[in-house]
Amino acid sequence: MTVTHPFPPHRRAPLAALVVVAAAALAGCSGAAAGAADDVVTVTSAPHAGAYPVATPVPQVTSTPTVSAGGYQLVAAGDPVHVVLPDADLVAVVAGPELDVPEPAPGQPITAQSAPGVLSVTLTVDSGHLTVPASSFLALDEDQNPVALTSSTPTVTATPGHPATVQLSSRFATGHTTLTWQPQGKPLITWDFVVEID
Repeated sequence: MTVTHPFPPHRRAPLAALVVVAAAALAGCSGAAAGAADDVVTVTSAPHAGAYPVATPVPQVTSTPTVSAGGYQLVAAGDPVHVVLPDADLVAVVAGPELDVPEPAPGQPITAQSAPGVLSVTLTVDSGHLTVPASSFLALDEDQNPVALTSSTPTVTATPGHPATVQLSSRFATGHTTLTWQPQGKPLITWDFVVEID
């Protein structure tokens, strides 16, 4: 009796080689997981297998922008800025505005186009000391009209370990608004934000 193989012997070798390559590739991926610092894993156990690039996650690092006297930074509200001034090294950040939206009548939508609110500017000093008057901040609406700001504290002083917060109150209209800090009479930082009432 003659037994005929469904795949002749000369066709079985490539299949075995594929199995070896697949196993080697799996071993390479496993090794990449154990050593995530390697960008490329080279498979050497399978002839002619080549090199397989392994994607490794790269942490998204966003550096804090730095501005010094005479410079200028435009950032989004909520973004901190490292500030270097003659008398202090600090980080400044703006939060808000926190709006007091009027309640509409029952069953009625909110139609107000403006609302009273408060912007909070926090100054965290690393070295030196800084006294900041509330009058050094300028707000503009989307038509570049000044927004009247008031503060319960005319000035605040920040020192290392003792951050200071300037609270600026106004009636904010819906739309694009900016807040600019002018500690030396010239714009140093502008925070950009959009007021939404809903």
